Amino acid sequence: MELTQTDAVVFVYTLGVMLSGLWLADPGSSPEINPVVITVFGLVSVGWTAYFKWQIAPQFVPDDDEDDDEPEMPLQHE
Repeated sequence: MELTQTDAVVFVYTLGVMLSGLWLADPGSSPEINPVVITVFGLVSVGWTAYFKWQIAPQFVPDDDEDDDEPEMPLQHE
């Protein structure tokens, strides 16, 4: 399994969203961040990153033959 920069970005983004949600869940106080919370957030981030890599990202691969399917339109000069 080859890790890419996209994988790291998805992991950090997911971790950041969950940490932001923790602060938003109880405004005005400092949330308790302990090893259990970090472990759970890390595992969820790894799971989401794997799901993104194998299920979502392949849907966004550009089609190399996309230009060949459409007829070419000649440029019109006025």
